[in-house]
Amino acid sequence: FGSLAFLYTTDPGLKTVVEEISSCTIDSALLAVGQIYYDHYIRACTFPKPTGGRIPTPSNHASRPSFDKLADMIKANLVEAPQSHADATNNALIRNGYRCVVTGKYDAHSVKENRDLEEVVDLDPNARMSPTECAHIFVESTNSSIEPDSNKAFHYVASMWGVMARFGHEKLLTELNGSDIHRLENVMTVVPEFHTRFDELSVWFKEEDKYKLEGAWLHDLRDYPEYVTFTTTDPVQIPVPSPTYLAIHATCAKVAHLSGAAECIDKLYRDMDDGKTLDPNGASAGTLEHAIFELQASGYELTI
Repeated sequence: FGSLAFLYTTDPGLKTVVEEISSCTIDSALLAVGQIYYDHYIRACTFPKPTGGRIPTPSNHASRPSFDKLADMIKANLVEAPQSHADATNNALIRNGYRCVVTGKYDAHSVKENRDLEEVVDLDPNARMSPTECAHIFVESTNSSIEPDSNKAFHYVASMWGVMARFGHEKLLTELNGSDIHRLENVMTVVPEFHTRFDELSVWFKEEDKYKLEGAWLHDLRDYPEYVTFTTTDPVQIPVPSPTYLAIHATCAKVAHLSGAAECIDKLYRDMDDGKTLDPNGASAGTLEHAIFELQASGYELTI
């Protein structure tokens, strides 16, 4: 938790962290505040994992028609107001030139559907293809429509955005509410391996003249370039990922690893996957609490 004071170097984030730490006169109070930021700050950029592993990324590739011309495919697929993961996937692919923004690999499904793209790949001996996925910076499950009478996790979502507001990010609630979570500023096309590492907070983007890829472990970065540049042909209609969103994700990732929270999260997920029954002596309490929280964060209502 104290890592936030080190990473947040500007107001109001730094002021908030200092005030929170200073107000805690006993260890239990400090732990309680730390739990709030663990639950509602770090988890905002962490993909919930149900038992059995990471949720597969939805795909609508099977229903796409084939196109001879790339321009025709762009016109058919570009969605002005994306409402779903499929819409976000289409828009991100269009903006990113049907390539992973990190590796530069072409989306294999798009190449097979478009003769223009296929010709580009065939003529370039260095071109590579791969399945790709649409990665959200703020993950979808953190923000279904925030209505108190909806059947979603209103309390969790409201708490999460409340914490973000304390760090000076009041506009996020408006920008990412409901289907706006799929806006282009919050998504990017990446290969599956990078998507997993990004969602697990193992890698992040540090803004410099370009974006520098950083990670918790050196081996997580070996397959990727040192720097990444986001580009677009139309900054107004198809904007690049938001520097603010990427900076928040980077802070969440750094705090998670500096504080040991990332290792704690990984262990809880492993325990959820491995455990079939609860320990009668109460040793499974932490795992059960984590599993219940994941369900709430994913929009499930729980009745006791």
